[in-house]
Amino acid sequence: MRLATVLRRVFSWAMALSMLPVVIAVLLSGYITYRYNAVLNETRQLIQHSLETTTAIDDLMLDLQDLETGQRGYIITGEPAYLEPFETARRDVETDFAHLRALVANDPEQTAHVHEIGGLVKTKMAELVATIAVRRDKGFAAAQPLVANDIGKTTMDRIRTLVDAMRDAEAASLTENTGRMRGVEHHVILVVALTIGLSLIGRLIGFVMLVWWRSRPKRPRHPAA
Repeated sequence: MRLATVLRRVFSWAMALSMLPVVIAVLLSGYITYRYNAVLNETRQLIQHSLETTTAIDDLMLDLQDLETGQRGYIITGEPAYLEPFETARRDVETDFAHLRALVANDPEQTAHVHEIGGLVKTKMAELVATIAVRRDKGFAAAQPLVANDIGKTTMDRIRTLVDAMRDAEAASLTENTGRMRGVEHHVILVVALTIGLSLIGRLIGFVMLVWWRSRPKRPRHPAA
């Protein structure tokens, strides 16, 4: 086999091998992009879920505050107008509590908190309805001692304790998932840098081989005798 033929084959193989880093870079980039998108979508959903749960908790607490405001307004004034926001908040409590319960259905710890909150909300609701009935039927003097006792306050304090625990859990989850997203983005940056590096190495090898091929000594051709 002539030397020129051997060199051409060596050059062809070398050029093919020089493309290997580029191929690896492309395949690696595609895989990482796929995995990044999957993790990113999952993390975004978890972050969105934490935000929705926190909002649902806040909505429930606002409903309870509106209930107390309507009850106190009616007991102090005896005006039926204060019962309109009370009844509105009463309906909202049921809707917002059901929404919160659905959001945490897959979280045993949060579900336990919601279950206990549900019982306390029923207790609080019964206390509010009872004091309103006493104010309507027997007057302010009879209702005032019921409002002044610590039963309602104790119930609300326990609700607030549970709500704070739920908020802390969602805040921890939000922090964890936000950090996870940043970690994924950091790894993607590293992979992109590696991909670019491999691509440049492949092109550099190809360029060096091409320069070597073109600059190699040419064997003189002898005229036929």
